[in-house]
Amino acid sequence: MALSRRMRSLVFSVLAVCVSSCGVDEDEAVRLREGESFSDAPYCGSFGCVNPYQFCTEVFLEFGRSPPICVFDDVCERLECVKSNRTCALFDGFPAQVKCID
Repeated sequence: MALSRRMRSLVFSVLAVCVSSCGVDEDEAVRLREGESFSDAPYCGSFGCVNPYQFCTEVFLEFGRSPPICVFDDVCERLECVKSNRTCALFDGFPAQVKCID
């Protein structure tokens, strides 16, 4: 019985990693503007961000999704869309999502 529980945990863990590491659609991808960085952005906790004015957010970067990080609502000012004629947007949810739209 214990072995099957461990196997289920292992399979679930592998599937969770595969799903979370999926690439980002080029239409939705953003990149940091010149001179910008997320090095000052703390990771989100289980209950969100410590600062109530920040959003717990996944950023759809051109090389993949970021881990959930705490950002302010002006995050799109630090980003640009990979494809031209698209707009950066912050979508509600937990974690929220930052990606490009038409």
